[in-house]
Amino acid sequence: MSNSMTPSAKQLSLPQLVDTRNAAEILGRSAATLKRWRCEGVGPSWIAIEGRVSYDVAVLLEYIRKNTRMPSVRAMQEDTREAV
Repeated sequence: MSNSMTPSAKQLSLPQLVDTRNAAEILGRSAATLKRWRCEGVGPSWIAIEGRVSYDVAVLLEYIRKNTRMPSVRAMQEDTREAV
């Protein structure tokens, strides 16, 4: 049997898992909000192992990155009008 099929320790990247409370802290939301999001099928992907819910920190950071919005020109114009 060849070892080419088994990943080496360098290739295997283990996820850094956190519980719902810590995930909520990372996202700036409450644990109840994350629970609601899971029920609604929205929010970041999560993992359930033997009834315990965990989140991969890399997934949480990617979720934040994907939901980061840049101000638009229109929003800047509206801010300028309000300042006058």
